[in-house]
Amino acid sequence: MNKSAKVTTTRTAAIAAVAATTAFVMMGNVVSAAPVGPIDPVQATEGFLVMTEGNATLIGTENEGTLAVGGDLVFAQYQLAVVSAGNFFAPGENNPTALVVDGQVDFVNSLPATRLQVLQSGYAKIGNLTDTFVRNFDNNNAPANTRILPANDYDAAPRIELVTNQSVPSVGPVSVIDFAEAFQTFRSNSTELATCQNTVVLQDPNGNPISSPIPPGTNAVINLSSNTTNVLNINSTDLDNISVLTFADQPTANGPLLVNVNTTDVGDTFAWTAPNFAGIGGPEARFILFNFPTATALTLAPGGATVEGTIYAPRADFTDLDQSNTEGSIITRTLEHRGGEIHDYPFSTTLACDSASPTASPTATPTTTPSGTPTADPTVTPTVTPSPTGTDLPITGSSSGSMLFAGSLAVLTGTALLLTIGLTHRRRRSAGS
Repeated sequence: MNKSAKVTTTRTAAIAAVAATTAFVMMGNVVSAAPVGPIDPVQATEGFLVMTEGNATLIGTENEGTLAVGGDLVFAQYQLAVVSAGNFFAPGENNPTALVVDGQVDFVNSLPATRLQVLQSGYAKIGNLTDTFVRNFDNNNAPANTRILPANDYDAAPRIELVTNQSVPSVGPVSVIDFAEAFQTFRSNSTELATCQNTVVLQDPNGNPISSPIPPGTNAVINLSSNTTNVLNINSTDLDNISVLTFADQPTANGPLLVNVNTTDVGDTFAWTAPNFAGIGGPEARFILFNFPTATALTLAPGGATVEGTIYAPRADFTDLDQSNTEGSIITRTLEHRGGEIHDYPFSTTLACDSASPTASPTATPTTTPSGTPTADPTVTPTVTPSPTGTDLPITGSSSGSMLFAGSLAVLTGTALLLTIGLTHRRRRSAGS
C-alpha cells in the first residue's frame, strides 16, 4: 500500500471512530442537521408588546406599548401605551385594545391612591369583574373617560384610567386571548430555537476569540452575517460576565441575532446584570431575541444597562429590578416590573437555522468499526480542528424543554481517539524500524 493510501485509510478510520463515538455519547441519538423555522416567535402575542401567562405586578415606571396579562394585575403609579396602543382590535371596535387582564384587577394589593393610565385612546378588556366597577360617567352623571374602580365612585383609588370613553359592556367581563394556547406555542418555539447550531464566535477588541469561561468585566465584540439568522449559544455565567457587548455589525430583519442562554449552570434561576450594548439601539433591538428556554426565574439585576432585544422566557417568573430600560418585547410566565421603562421596539422578523436534532437511535455500541491496521507515515498525523471558542456547543432541546449539552463530550472524546490513533501509528512504525 502506498503512502497516500495509508494516510487515507488512517483518516477514514479516525473519522469513523469519531462518528460512532459521538453517536454513542449523544444520549443514544444520532445527530444530524435539521432545519428550524422560519419561526415568528412573537406571533401568538396578537401584537402585544408584553405578555404573561400568569400574574403581573406593575410598580415602575411605564410601558410605551401594550400589555396582555393571563392572570391577575397589581399596580402602582404606572403609564401604559405611552407611544402606541398597538394593533389589536376587538370585533366591531375602532379603538385598539392596549390592556388585557384575563383574570382580575387586584385592587387590594395595589398601591393606594395610585393610577394606572392607559394612553393613546387605548381600550381595556377585563376577564373577571368581581368586586370591580366600570364607569364612563363621573360623579355628576356627566359622560367621562372610562375608569375601572374598586368602588362605585368615579374618584375611587387605586384605579385604572383611560383617556377615552369606552362603553362599560366593552370592558368586560370578556376573554379575548387564549393565553394557554399562546404559551404552549411560545414554549414550543423556545425549545425548538434552542436547538439551533452556534454560528457566532465572540472576540475581544483585538479580534481574538474569547473562550469559555469568560472572565468578569469582559468587552466582547460580536460580528454578524447578513441574509441568515446569527446564533450565539452561551451559558448564563458567561453572559453575565460580559460588561460590554459591542456590535461590529448591526442586526437586521434579514440578519437577526438569536441568543440562546443556557441557564442550567445556575439551576435555571438567573440574575442578569445586563451589559452595555455598544453600536446598536432601539431600532436594531427589534432583530435581537434572548431565548431562555429552561429558565424558571429570571431577574434583571440593579446596576445593569439597557437591554437591547426581546426577553423570551415563557417558563420563567420575570422580575425587572433595574432602573435601566428594556427595548423589546417581553414574553414571560409572570412579570414584576419594578425597574425602568419598557420601550416599544417589538421583535419584528423571523428566525431560521440548522439544528442538531435527534434523528435515529443507534445500538449501545458503535456499529462502525475501523478495519485494517493503519500504517501511515509517522510524519503525517491527523489534523484536529477545534470548535469555535467563546460559545457553548449547540443546545439540543426536547419537548419538555430539557437541554442536552453532550456535544462537548462527544467532540472531546473524538479528539482523544484521533490523537490516540496518531500515537499508535508512531509506536508501530518505531517498533518496525
